[in-house]
Amino acid sequence: MKKLVVLVLVFVGIFSSIQLAKANIQPKLKAEDVLSVQVNSLNGGSRIFKGNDGYEEVIIDKVVKWINTSSPSEGATELNLNNPPTVSMLKIKMRNGDVAVIEPAYNCISENQTKTCTIADGEVIYTQNQVKTRLKSQDLYDWLLVGWKYESVGAPKDELLEETLYTRYFSYLDKTYSDFIMCPKIDKVERINGDTRRHIVHASALNYSAHHGDTPYDRIHITLTDTPENGVKINKVTIQKGISDKEALIQCRRES
Repeated sequence: MKKLVVLVLVFVGIFSSIQLAKANIQPKLKAEDVLSVQVNSLNGGSRIFKGNDGYEEVIIDKVVKWINTSSPSEGATELNLNNPPTVSMLKIKMRNGDVAVIEPAYNCISENQTKTCTIADGEVIYTQNQVKTRLKSQDLYDWLLVGWKYESVGAPKDELLEETLYTRYFSYLDKTYSDFIMCPKIDKVERINGDTRRHIVHASALNYSAHHGDTPYDRIHITLTDTPENGVKINKVTIQKGISDKEALIQCRRES
């Protein structure tokens, strides 16, 4: 009988450890699997970022990276309150129909039959397939509470003009560079001898194939002349390998 009890306790211990391990599994997402990211605030504000929008795709990449690089926290994932507080909620809709939810985490203290909960700075609760995981990520936490409000809405007119010019000049490049279509910029335009019809143009862009986040971006730098008599002439093309995340964000106008 004692042996049976011991075996049962061992089994319960192993099962509990497995369940605990499952609860602490670090979520890993792929940006290409995300259809949209939507934030809803307690104050009534709401914003949706769609994966099929080239401008908002960079924002989704950023959120996915924060999730994947967050670290597990040992705090509670359930508040056990009748009316749990909700400051802000983020819904991640996957292309396969799944939905993941991210909410701020809370720390609770019970005293004199009263339970007091305060928001845990830098921590969130990630829920997918009814499994809750508490994560630490100051960047994700800050963005969930306020950062999303300050993301630019669409591309400004000057950026659209740059994209139009880049598309025109891009057609003169060799097919070897066909992947460099992401976050195009006209970095500098110089008049030739002061002539308003003749220019030297410096342009750049990132390689689209790196947008999944598995490898750093490469950046193309193009120097060309644009004149009435000779049209567009590509003078120099260089590839800058493996630029930093900060440089990629600046290229895509996500960081100044």
